[in-house]
Amino acid sequence: MSEQNKQVIQRWFDEVWNNARENAIDEMFHPEGKAHGLAAEAIIGSDGFKPFYRSFMDTFADIHVKVDRLFADGDYVTTLCTVNAIYRKENKPVNFSGATITRIENGQIVEGWNHFDFLAMYMQMGKIKPEQLS
Repeated sequence: MSEQNKQVIQRWFDEVWNNARENAIDEMFHPEGKAHGLAAEAIIGSDGFKPFYRSFMDTFADIHVKVDRLFADGDYVTTLCTVNAIYRKENKPVNFSGATITRIENGQIVEGWNHFDFLAMYMQMGKIKPEQLS
């Protein structure tokens, strides 16, 4: 089961993010699933995830998520990854790393905890200046 769950997560990053297939969200994210760490509150369900996804896709082009490591233990998969993209507004590259812990049931994501370095992302976008951090 652990190997199958790792394949679900690899497919998630490949299909949803690298191939920009929004309809894969419905296939892979449970209608009542929860995504933590991407917004102030948990994102609920595939329909709730799509506004976040669309906003991210509108902000960035050429998104590529490289899965650096996958670890599985039963229903849980931990992923270490690197994200490369182009910030559309300024046509400039951004890259940042992240980690996820995802729980899979019946081939779908039912809960995920996301820890991406959004600080690095926002600094590269120019939204946060280094002097603002002191």
